[in-house]
Amino acid sequence: MRLSKIVAFLGVGAILSSCGTASVAATVNGATISSQALTSEINSITANQTFVKQLQSSQQIFGTGTNTYDMNFVDEVLNRRISMVLIDQEAKKLGIHLTSQDIALGRVDAEQTFGGATVFAQFPKEYQAQLIKDSAMLDVVEARLVHANISLSSLQNYYNSHTAQFADICSSQILVSTQAQANSIYQQLQGNADFASLAKADSGDPNTAPNGGAVGCGTYSDYVSALGAQYAQVVVNLGANSIAPPVHLPTGWSIIKVTSRSTLPFDQLTPQIRAAILGSKGQSAITNLLSQSTKSSTVTVNSQYGKLTATSNGAGVAPFASPSPAKLNFFVPSGS
Repeated sequence: MRLSKIVAFLGVGAILSSCGTASVAATVNGATISSQALTSEINSITANQTFVKQLQSSQQIFGTGTNTYDMNFVDEVLNRRISMVLIDQEAKKLGIHLTSQDIALGRVDAEQTFGGATVFAQFPKEYQAQLIKDSAMLDVVEARLVHANISLSSLQNYYNSHTAQFADICSSQILVSTQAQANSIYQQLQGNADFASLAKADSGDPNTAPNGGAVGCGTYSDYVSALGAQYAQVVVNLGANSIAPPVHLPTGWSIIKVTSRSTLPFDQLTPQIRAAILGSKGQSAITNLLSQSTKSSTVTVNSQYGKLTATSNGAGVAPFASPSPAKLNFFVPSGS
């Protein structure tokens, strides 16, 4: 989930305390997050079975008891909601009001964050609206903090000026250990040798060689993340069905072929374009905002959910140390 990036960034220096009212999960500068609202959010997340399967690949969602939730998961949701309350409060100070355009862009962002439009549609309608609002507010506050323009026209202008950056590129590679091997294979390819056959026979990449060297498809930023800037720079400048001369990568010598490329439509790319405009400075601004704003904030958390624990990076709700199985599993979904 996208907002997991801002979990546990509550600033050191907040007034950390526990409250005992069972109906209240937390308060943030007087604003209440009720236990009922927290339960409803968790139930809305876990009602989406497709999304739960995605989450379970990296974290535990349910407890060991019958019809229970893992407390670490409960605290993650609570941390995220506390962070969003702080962001909403800052938005009011900045005089920010979401427009219909902000909401429309927030929907695309939320859909891509939560597994795509098909998966996102499986959340309850009310929770979809909440996630869309969260995404839109986070985008607008980030942009305001770094003085960036992420209006629809600005996104369109950026897209028009950086079309190569947003092409969907499919590529293959043959990876070998020496330049001599790479040059020999490249010469064979120049003589119309079959790329897939050479990849299966000679490539040292166990992940792609069995598939004829096929790496997959993605945008420039996808390639940077997965294979590094050098590989990405080759594919972004290479035409379809073209083979680049051998390039020396950290993993060895690579002969890269672009098998296809197409221009992705603008309306599918607004989150990526927004991210490109904001860069890392947007997320840094949000982190700093949460860290600084909570120095003068009063945040209280019901002790049944754990405690607010300060760290060098901030503070967040976490279960008590060495919790008992009962403590980890007491959170029972409504209606069970």
